[in-house]
Amino acid sequence: MPPRLLAFDLDGTLLTSDKRLSRANKAALEDMARCRAVVVLASGRLGSSMMQYARGLACAPALLTLNGAAVYAGADRGFALVHAAPLPSLHADALVRHSEHREFAVNYYIDGMLYTVRTEKTAKWNDLYYAQTASEYHVLDSLAGMRGRSPFKIIFVGDPTVLDKEESEQRRRWGNELYIVRTWEYYLEFMSPQADKGKGLAALARAYGVDLADVAAFGDANNDIPMFAVAHTAVALRNASLDAKAAATHVSEWTNDEDAVAREWERLKKT
Repeated sequence: MPPRLLAFDLDGTLLTSDKRLSRANKAALEDMARCRAVVVLASGRLGSSMMQYARGLACAPALLTLNGAAVYAGADRGFALVHAAPLPSLHADALVRHSEHREFAVNYYIDGMLYTVRTEKTAKWNDLYYAQTASEYHVLDSLAGMRGRSPFKIIFVGDPTVLDKEESEQRRRWGNELYIVRTWEYYLEFMSPQADKGKGLAALARAYGVDLADVAAFGDANNDIPMFAVAHTAVALRNASLDAKAAATHVSEWTNDEDAVAREWERLKKT
């Protein structure tokens, strides 16, 4: 029997490099639903950004958003929130203070919206993120007004060499108090330790009454590794990072630009 619940990272996995859901992958997701499997879209993006792909499907996918910080059942279940893990205000405030007047952009996610401060130094990084995700920004003069609040996530978006130094510094500072992950060379993400794709996937499996032995996860990046650790079947695409491949139970011979999801679904149906 094929898996009863299947989760798919978006960028670099389900989507092509130019951010399209291919006809073959779309048909595969709909075939999974016809086989009574639960389809999950799993991404670091906001739910509103993910919905552009969910709305085009003839099924009701669950949404594992913001890297697992906010997880929702599908539209057929009223998009019920099944897992929420906001970033404590103490940590969020410290990250905002640290980021002031830096040369990287800061993405601040709260209440289903994305906030930032746009300056001459950060504009190109705001534009890079928008080009990759089509997530709508709400631009503020300052993030100081967010003091004392608990966002679901904060991202530093900037030059990879600058983020390398930031990652090293922030890991030394916070240790296990925060979940810190590099989801792309230009993105450094900060979340609650209770927010990762693995915890979000486990919460969805419980909500749908699916045993983890019947769960499959597909991904390409290091933030997919917690999801791989939870799922019985973990598929890394050929274009995946070395760490993601090492954590997977199967490495596909195809990339995200070669309909790997559709091809692997056909393989799973035969096993």
